[in-house]
Amino acid sequence: MAKYLLLCFILFACLFQEGKSCFIFPRIHVSIVNKLPPNSEPLSVHCRSGDDDLGYHTLAVNQDFHFSFCVIPLLTVFYCDLKWETKMVSGDVFNAAFPNPCFDGTCVYETNENGVYINGKLWNSWY
Repeated sequence: MAKYLLLCFILFACLFQEGKSCFIFPRIHVSIVNKLPPNSEPLSVHCRSGDDDLGYHTLAVNQDFHFSFCVIPLLTVFYCDLKWETKMVSGDVFNAAFPNPCFDGTCVYETNENGVYINGKLWNSWY
């Protein structure tokens, strides 16, 4: 019995080390990177879910804003507004009800003068 309890304790400790584990659900990491031209106005970013408002962030060229979360299947949604000069882009950067656009648990969104890209593909154009 003691061996069983010790094994359970070790397994539990490994699963939850450093608070990075989501137990049985995946952890997703999202980065939004300002790749606008040099000397551009800063990029304004506001991301939120139904439970968490991650606040407003101002990114100079080559700066990034990143966050991570545990996915609750079919329920987790993170939505972001990105503003640059007079242009804007809005949309779900992660929605568990749809196929995951992230690579290996990491979503990297890069902005440029044409819009916002994920994994080299246009996600959304400025409007």
